[in-house]
Amino acid sequence: MNRRLLIFVVIMLVSALFSWFGVRYIVVLGMVEHWLEDIRIATLQPPEPQHPDIVILTITEETLARFPYRSPVDRAFLADTLERLEKAGVRGILVDLLLDQPTEPLKDARLKTTLVRLSVPLMVSYGHAEAGLTEAQMVFQDENIPKGSRGLANLMKDSYDQMVRWIYPGQKMPDGTFIPAVVPGLAVKLGATPAVGIIPMAWRGAPDAQTGPFRFFPSHMLPLLPDVWFKDKIVLIGADLPMTDRHRSPFSLKAHEMDGPDRFGTAGVVIHAHALAQLLDHRPSPFIAQSWQWGLIVVATLGGGGMVALNLWTVVRLLIIAIAVVLYWVGGFVLFKHGGVSLPLLTPTLAFLLAFAICEIYERQRDRQQKKFLKEAFSKYLSAKFVDHLVNNRDFLARRAQRRELTLLFTDVEDFTTMSEKADPETMAVQMNQYLDGVCNLCLKHGGMVVDLMGDAVFSMFNAPVDIPDHAACAVNAALEIRTFAAGFQQTPEAQALGFGRTRIGIHTGVVQVGNFGSTQQWKYTPLGDAVNVASRIEGVNKLFGTDICISEISVRAGGVTQSRPLGHFVLKGKGEALTIHEIPPEKLYSPDYLHRYRLAFSIMIEGQRQAEALEAFSSLARENPLDSCVAWYLSRLRQGLDCSRVVMMSK
Repeated sequence: MNRRLLIFVVIMLVSALFSWFGVRYIVVLGMVEHWLEDIRIATLQPPEPQHPDIVILTITEETLARFPYRSPVDRAFLADTLERLEKAGVRGILVDLLLDQPTEPLKDARLKTTLVRLSVPLMVSYGHAEAGLTEAQMVFQDENIPKGSRGLANLMKDSYDQMVRWIYPGQKMPDGTFIPAVVPGLAVKLGATPAVGIIPMAWRGAPDAQTGPFRFFPSHMLPLLPDVWFKDKIVLIGADLPMTDRHRSPFSLKAHEMDGPDRFGTAGVVIHAHALAQLLDHRPSPFIAQSWQWGLIVVATLGGGGMVALNLWTVVRLLIIAIAVVLYWVGGFVLFKHGGVSLPLLTPTLAFLLAFAICEIYERQRDRQQKKFLKEAFSKYLSAKFVDHLVNNRDFLARRAQRRELTLLFTDVEDFTTMSEKADPETMAVQMNQYLDGVCNLCLKHGGMVVDLMGDAVFSMFNAPVDIPDHAACAVNAALEIRTFAAGFQQTPEAQALGFGRTRIGIHTGVVQVGNFGSTQQWKYTPLGDAVNVASRIEGVNKLFGTDICISEISVRAGGVTQSRPLGHFVLKGKGEALTIHEIPPEKLYSPDYLHRYRLAFSIMIEGQRQAEALEAFSSLARENPLDSCVAWYLSRLRQGLDCSRVVMMSK
């Protein structure tokens, strides 16, 4: 197997796996796939006659108006209803009402007696502590509902959109007993095979838009209805009230229901009826088996990869892809409408598009190898982003400038002049090339452009010519890596033999003029402005304190630096106003508590009103860390009574 074919196989595998697991574990993708299923159920459910064996008796507003109180439902009325249904010869009864609190003692006693002696298979909704019932409610339920007739009334909903999509099987209680859900419990009593695991809901269609899938009767009308209408039927009793026991189901998405009673959701008793009909009729799920789903994904993945092999214009191929996706989706809707089979739509589509996109990217990458080689050759001398910008913007070579905010970074090697005078020129050249290569590569790595190399010094800028929104943070990250690299380089035997000094770094952010400056024959892309001089002067502040990285306060804020400490307010050489400069100390050099106390001492000193307190604070820090040259420098000035609120720099 050649390398190209192997890569294609890997791409197919990755596309298939991502589409499968992505739809299942990435919330947005899963919700889209479920929504596509729900909208088909809501709008294209194949018509079916009303279920012949299931009847729903509803507690409506008219029903409640007959009682002296709305809640709980009158217990004597429920007892009468159950007895009438038993007398009518019903096959089974499901009561979707919680009997969890007392009402009138005589009526409660009568209902309890009726539930115990009822000869018809019966399941009554049963709540538990996890559903929010109190201990008193649990006790009342246990005393009034026969143990064998208890069924959990929970509905199994999607945790993200609260849509009912599965049949709830039941739950194991803390005492170890298993209580089935109210629907599977009644189905078993009526002779159905016990449900195993979680079953996707197979919703039943209705004869037409005006007729429901089940017959409905208001429960208070039962005495007026013929017994023959209920003989051998399974009767579900539950609430059909606008704001009570309503839940999201695919039928809530129907356009004609937005102004109807189902705009608040589907009644719980109706959802139980759908689940019961599914279990009793052994109604298969509309969703195809996972093996068939994987087959679709494999075919879609191969199709997406195969599109790359077509020797057609990209626009034509994209048009073919769009047509293929539309045809598959339309076919999925048609198949559900006429065959009741729900194909996954998003998962194969995602596999198809991913396979095409990744294979196309790979092929284009191969075609760009020669161009990449040339760009890499130029990138030995210029930033890769700069080269990209040059390739894609031909007018860049015009001699013009623009005002931009840049972050400027200067580096310098300590005692370089002394070292270069003593070192062997050939050895020095080798070491400096290695050192500069490392520093420049780190600047380029973080998106900077190396503007100039001046002996041992490196001058780079960030945010030109290519926009870098977080250019200050990129410059700071480059400086941190340069410090680590330089420290390691300094410890090599060759560098130690030369007496290679520490690398000092200065960072500043400001607005400058940047562009191509020079003669008509030769020019240079470089920044010009006061900020460039300030950045260079900031690098020089390291000499005063023996620090590695000095950074202006504007760069600290722009770069989101949190582990810096202020060094002071400095009037740099050639400037009139003071500039706050910070140090970024090496990680773990100072403890967070030490840095906190330093900042407090610094703020006291800068105020200039409590010099004695500042002297004591810096003395304490010096005793704790005598190697902190910054603390030692300010302590010396405080002892001499010198002004520490601003420091005038007399040299670069």
